Amino acid sequence: MHRGTLLPTLATAAIAAALAGCSVARPTARAAAAHLGREGPAGATTASIDITLELTNTSGNEVELVSYDYLIRLEDGASYDGRWAALRALPPGRTVTATVPAIVPIASARAGVRWTVMGTMTYRDPQSFARILYEAGILKTESMFAGEGTLAAAAK
Repeated sequence: MHRGTLLPTLATAAIAAALAGCSVARPTARAAAAHLGREGPAGATTASIDITLELTNTSGNEVELVSYDYLIRLEDGASYDGRWAALRALPPGRTVTATVPAIVPIASARAGVRWTVMGTMTYRDPQSFARILYEAGILKTESMFAGEGTLAAAAK
């Protein structure tokens, strides 16, 4: 191949691969609930909140979930942003739940308090050629999620 045509050919191949990656069915996610976590030791200044995400795989292939990046904000302005490793696969055509943690000031964490969550879930399709582009940092595969509600009491 002539040197003058090598770069345009590689660029065309990269664009075609990126477009092929865009056709991967995106899993969906939504923040469905938030519960107070287990009580900490007496005198603790922070409380944990468990955020429940509902994750749906809309494709016919298993999808490897990588991480969740999220921000939870309570009605008094207290907030927590974090990143949590997903460490799981999402089965084809299924909906599952995942729980991610948040730490907030104990004075802000009371049952009945309004909360909002927003974030992104990153994933990889292990069957797709787009995985190569993902690993190279060229393609980002992520789905946004959000939700709101009233903080529930700790599960017993």
